[in-house]
Amino acid sequence: MRWLIGFLVAVPLSAQTVKYEVSIPSPATNVFHVTAEFPAGGRDTLYVSLPAWSPGAYEIQNYARYVRGFGVRSATGAALFWDRYDKDTWRVATGKSERVTIEFDYLADTVDLSLARVVDDYGQFLGTNLFLYEEGQLQRPAEVRFALPAGWQVATALKGSGSGPYAAADYHELADAQTFVGTYSLDSLQADGEWIRLAVWPADAYTPAVARNLRSAVKNIALTEDRLMGGSACGSYTIFLSAMREPVSFGGGLEHSCAQYDILPQTAFADAQGTLGNLVIPLISHEFFHRWNVKRIRPAEMWPYDYHGEQYTPLLWWSEGVTDYYADVTNLRSGLWTAEQFLASAGGNMQQVESAPEAWSEEDGSVATWINEVYVNSSQLYYPKGSLTGLLLDVSIRDATNNVRSLDDVMRALFTRFYQRGKGFSTNDLLALLREVGMPDVDGFYQRYINGREPLPYEAVLAKAGITPNRRTVATPFLGVNAPPNDQGERIVLGVVPGSAAERAGLRRGDVLVKVGDVAVRPNAEWTPEYRARYRGRAGQPLTLVVQRNGQTLNLATTVQERTATTFAPSLAPLPSAKQARLWKGLATGSTGG
Repeated sequence: MRWLIGFLVAVPLSAQTVKYEVSIPSPATNVFHVTAEFPAGGRDTLYVSLPAWSPGAYEIQNYARYVRGFGVRSATGAALFWDRYDKDTWRVATGKSERVTIEFDYLADTVDLSLARVVDDYGQFLGTNLFLYEEGQLQRPAEVRFALPAGWQVATALKGSGSGPYAAADYHELADAQTFVGTYSLDSLQADGEWIRLAVWPADAYTPAVARNLRSAVKNIALTEDRLMGGSACGSYTIFLSAMREPVSFGGGLEHSCAQYDILPQTAFADAQGTLGNLVIPLISHEFFHRWNVKRIRPAEMWPYDYHGEQYTPLLWWSEGVTDYYADVTNLRSGLWTAEQFLASAGGNMQQVESAPEAWSEEDGSVATWINEVYVNSSQLYYPKGSLTGLLLDVSIRDATNNVRSLDDVMRALFTRFYQRGKGFSTNDLLALLREVGMPDVDGFYQRYINGREPLPYEAVLAKAGITPNRRTVATPFLGVNAPPNDQGERIVLGVVPGSAAERAGLRRGDVLVKVGDVAVRPNAEWTPEYRARYRGRAGQPLTLVVQRNGQTLNLATTVQERTATTFAPSLAPLPSAKQARLWKGLATGSTGG
């Protein structure tokens, strides 16, 4: 076998490199043009693929569906035959050419954290969108060049400058590369020896006042998280941010190894005075902590990445939810949040979790994230529930060890013992570390609250750190109907909740809601607040619904039904014990000991 080893070593690295060029023929067409040159080594057939998903965005996107104009030519320029092998793989007959060049257009017209977009003066993409890979050759290095309209600049997570070449050591690095091209604001700052770039589109959204506030917040976040984890994770890091002026129905971010991409409505980004929106700091802090948790500290089921399809793991509650906890802790420890803001965030998480219409487990939510459930979207709820679980674990460890150890020790151990040794971690690995740092009854906690569906023990655990959840349950009248107004202001029934008062009345899809008990349903007016106020505390009493159905007016009989809602307003004990004060101080400052 020695001669095989010698042969492989003798192959020049440049001969293995995949070379890409990204261009924009015309911004008005919303298209990227991609050229990819692959080493073929004289083989008969080459299989090349685009990913079906992007790590961090746990949904199948099938990026191959945006490809058109696909073509292949040999090193001499001759056209080569190709066909589709599966949904995201192309099979190329190389004609024994040493290298083959593939070209295609990629439609980029969607606002999304893991999709590409080109508009008049700007474009953005993720490596998974544009960069093909050869099957079985993810270790190959890559070079990327750009051919862009005059005056356009490039900001990318890849190493390089200008129009390129930019370099990636392997496909995983290439696929993870978020990139802006065009005209946008580009700024930078330094924290703990790490350069942090801020790329904001559109450029005029990054006003001097916004710059001052954003730079200060980012520096505080970086220094606090670096201190927690024992140093920075990257030599340089980029925050890509789109402040959308066109209507968008969401705001959020997507993490990368040394970058994050955030999308926010302009109104949620900053006001005219440069004051950052309430979502900005927790969002940036969350994505920034992903530098360690999930991009490096990664579940074993996702090591390495498989770009063809779903990679199921029960640990996303840790990768995403506990990251959310550390984002909040970061904001508290850095001084960006007060204790009241930290506790308010915890209270909001409690309310989200307790408002879910049925019990669910964090592990099940982690696995189900790929399907975006309609009834109970547990893949979204593992963020708040995982965050609360992180808080409960942290308090439990500090209490059991008299604040000598904490959840911070677990996070650092995952980094040094797993990521730095080139492997992912399992649930059993995590539970073993929790035992090691002194967490009591680890298996019982796991079976009841993480793998199980029992309500989280807020009162019992948080009291150890002097935190009172202040739970309050309120009963509210609930009809159970979805009846938005049409163009004439009529409330048309589109859906009825099973088991509700509306269902018991026999309400049907298409009915026009006229009156609910004594409350008239008027055009272009909201009737539910008046209904709730008038019928609160009258559960079980008769209720008549007046509707129009097929031109007839009907009186439908039912009874008032109430639904309980729980609110939380956590607060600190006004006169904590010495141990409670010590535990809270340790959590709030990241300290251990006395």
